[in-house]
Parts: sequence; structure tokens; C-alpha cells
Amino acid sequence: MKTTKPDNRAKRSKSVNGEELTDMNFPVSQPMKIHFPDGLVIEVSGPYCTPQEWASRTSMTEDEVKQALYDRRMARHQFSPRGDLYVNVVMEIRRLLDAKPWN
Repeated sequence: MKTTKPDNRAKRSKSVNGEELTDMNFPVSQPMKIHFPDGLVIEVSGPYCTPQEWASRTSMTEDEVKQALYDRRMARHQFSPRGDLYVNVVMEIRRLLDAKPWN
């Protein structure tokens, strides 16, 4: 017997500038500006990133980033209780600026 329910997967994916998009794959056209109460403004490509992306941005290996996330030595974000761990880019930048490594 043939099912009567339509396939909704085709409706969820969209195309922007010829690029196929899903929920977690979207192009970032310009950096986000984040204003802090003390007057500091930073620009980031996104507030969160994957451990793989953070490892490519820094000199850390992917395993070191994952271990730091699990040990809570790095600012992290988890969208759901059993979801993946992401690096909280905004808090990591804020932690770096508060440490003042240039002094």
C-alpha cells in the first residue's frame, strides 16, 4: 500500500545563491557585533563554533579542544542536554581580554 503522507524533507532545505542549506548549514554574510556593558564591541563570525573549527582557528588539536570542553576549562554551550558541545566564542574572547596576556 502506498503512503499518503508527503515527504517534507524537500520543503525544509532551501537554496540561497545556488547553495543548498539545511538547519545547521547557513552562510554568514557579515560578522556579528556584540556590545558589552563596559563599552567593548567585538565582531565574531558566530557566537558558537564546533571543536573542529576552534582547533583550526587556534594552535590546539581537536582532541585538546574536546578534552577542555569536557573538563569545563573552556567556555562551552550545549543546545540540548544530550546534544553536541560547542565552543562559546564570545566567552572565550571575553576571558582572553580579561586575562590581558599582553601585559
